[in-house]
Amino acid sequence: MPNPPLAPDDPLSPELVLVLPPEERAQVLAALGPPLRPRPPLRVVARPVPVEEPPAPSLSRLVAARLVSLGVIFILATVTTLALSLVAHALRTP
Repeated sequence: MPNPPLAPDDPLSPELVLVLPPEERAQVLAALGPPLRPRPPLRVVARPVPVEEPPAPSLSRLVAARLVSLGVIFILATVTTLALSLVAHALRTP
């Protein structure tokens, strides 16, 4: 059962090319030429915007913040002690 001759403009599927006899397959592959691969789309990458980093806290700012918090605690403890002393003195005096 001979194969009918292939027309030059007849589109062939890849599966059909695989089952052709080796001579015809070589003919078809030679007629196809190199494969055309689509080019990947160009990636446009935006430049990152430089972010201004906040300045690192200096040692003097850290010490000042610690002293302020300790001062607030001292003032609250002193006011509480004075208030309780006044209440105790008022209750003890006849």
